[in-house]
Amino acid sequence: MSQNKNYDAEFCGNLAIHQTNSIQDFGFLIVLEIASLDIIQVSDNVEAIIAKSAKESIGTNFKDYVSAEDLSRFKLEINKGIRTRLPFQFPLVSATATVPVNILAHVKKDLVILEIEKIDEEPERSFTEVFQGVRSFISTLESTDNLQEVCEASIKEIRKIAGFDGIRMYQFDKNWNGTVIAEEITGELESYLGQTFPASDVPKQARALYLKNPFRLIPNRNYKTIKLFPVINPITNGFLDLSDCNLRSVASVHLEYMANMNVTASMSIRVIIDGVLWGLISCHHITSKYLSIESRSIFDWLSLEISYRISSIIKHEELVSSARLLQQRTVVTDIIYAEDDITKGIFSDENQNLLSLFNATGAALSLNGKIKTTGMVPEMDQLENLTLWLEGKGINKIFTSQNLGETYEEAKAYPNVASGLLAIPIDAGKGDFLLCFRPEVIQNIKWGGDPNQAITFEKDGVNYHPRNSFKLWMQTIYGQSDDWKKTEIEMAESLRNFLFEFKAKQIYN
Repeated sequence: MSQNKNYDAEFCGNLAIHQTNSIQDFGFLIVLEIASLDIIQVSDNVEAIIAKSAKESIGTNFKDYVSAEDLSRFKLEINKGIRTRLPFQFPLVSATATVPVNILAHVKKDLVILEIEKIDEEPERSFTEVFQGVRSFISTLESTDNLQEVCEASIKEIRKIAGFDGIRMYQFDKNWNGTVIAEEITGELESYLGQTFPASDVPKQARALYLKNPFRLIPNRNYKTIKLFPVINPITNGFLDLSDCNLRSVASVHLEYMANMNVTASMSIRVIIDGVLWGLISCHHITSKYLSIESRSIFDWLSLEISYRISSIIKHEELVSSARLLQQRTVVTDIIYAEDDITKGIFSDENQNLLSLFNATGAALSLNGKIKTTGMVPEMDQLENLTLWLEGKGINKIFTSQNLGETYEEAKAYPNVASGLLAIPIDAGKGDFLLCFRPEVIQNIKWGGDPNQAITFEKDGVNYHPRNSFKLWMQTIYGQSDDWKKTEIEMAESLRNFLFEFKAKQIYN
């Protein structure tokens, strides 16, 4: 297997996309000094809402543009401390006009960032209407305990609400590559169902921003970039951190990426499980598409509900798996107690209990200088060398690998037997280990374009472009076993504690 270039870490993951110092053109930005509420930084288009140019607005006070009642309510919320996405709706008043606006306030230590949009022309729906729609959505999710069905139902419901041309659910793997596991598309959009996209498509700093923001909206990739004035924020003495802002402008490479996908508008909704980004719901539209603040608020809510439902299913599956593994582990430990001997107990009934416990095809026990095996295992001299390697590495906790040949050169000679290793140290200092093996599982990955061409640099080595083709690109992976599951590793730790204590009692008895 040839290794793919990891632009996620090498390049894309180092770009400061949270400090673009500019916004998209569907809104406005005002930055206030928190104590005085003086305006210290604005977007260049601010004149459209306060009738003062960017330069003229600096040094004026926010109270000059709001009513006393609205200012009092604003201060009450701001004074509650550091928070993000505080919603307000009131008019901004100037000498020439009154402009009704929606505001999202982000309260920092020394400043307040205001994201401002003019009031949407479409009529607001009542809370009852919104709740009924969301409640119906939740009922749909609750009607199934199947993860795939939940994902498919989620994108269908979101498409009903938002009307995007295409919606896809991406699930991240442990290397942050994203696979399309559900899809609803129409029109000229290509199908990517079942295809995997490299981690650099959503690099690490972009993933970090999704932990702060439930969604990311780009109504029109051809928007006019609006700069901030002054360029340097006078409090931070640097570019303003726009991590929390929906209006934050978009890296040019991503806009080019959208063009290559024949997409003009996009919105991504996060799915978070236990504080970790599990996946994204990616919404695409061939033409420009603006969503009202109300609609975006609904998607904020739906993000929580989808994440909760997926989390519930995953946790239930883990509980069922843990209960089954605990029952199997009890069988193994009971036999060891009955035999009063680790080796006899482990290899009772040809060790089918142990192999079943860890879904292994072979196992080896190195204890007191002797090695005993069952099932498919490496040759004896290879097992001795592997044990010495583990001992030399000072493995004193559970060690797992699904690609043993990558970390232990000699294992490349027997991938069909031991590409996967679960090592349980009983007494690592004396070379006592219980080893479980899995063979390689040859994988065929359907990439959405060549992952080695995720980005291409120009001759200057500085400017770069995303790939312009998402045509199916097949890759065959050798030398890797199935992953060791979290529940299996936890059960291995439990068994290790038992074996360590059992051996210690035998020594002292």
